[in-house]
Amino acid sequence: MSKTDSRPSIQTQVNENIQEEALKVAKSIQKPGQTKEQTKLIAQGIAKGIELYKKQQSAKARERDKARKKAIKLKQAESTGQQREEDETDFAWDLAESGISGMLLLGGGVFAIMAGILAVSLVAGWPASLGPFTLPVWSSLVAAMAFAGFSGWFFYKAVTLNHGQ
Repeated sequence: MSKTDSRPSIQTQVNENIQEEALKVAKSIQKPGQTKEQTKLIAQGIAKGIELYKKQQSAKARERDKARKKAIKLKQAESTGQQREEDETDFAWDLAESGISGMLLLGGGVFAIMAGILAVSLVAGWPASLGPFTLPVWSSLVAAMAFAGFSGWFFYKAVTLNHGQ
């Protein structure tokens, strides 16, 4: 068989199967009075959902495969005694990066909320006070700007950490 066969590709067959299955599901949930066009639109939405689900599952499978290969590599390194410490350090750093990223996002969110509260108090004209002392209104502006800056910096660091920059 040559590459110029008139048979549809495997991907085309898969897409057609997904569309057929989506149409069956759309017809099975069809409401009385629903037009064929509406049913086709629903079937298209279902097909897109199926394709998205399959893409997500493929991505998860790739991640599992990466983890499995890394575990095999670590096991081989342990058995040969080579690069064990380096692999463990990389694994520990990967775990630390994911924890650090989450903490940076949390901190950025907290600072953003604090900046928002201070901005609202500034607009409303509420005075800031610490115990018996009343602070001037401009102090809320300075504090809101500082908290907004910290929030932006935390979010920036979380994003750059996740993208390895």
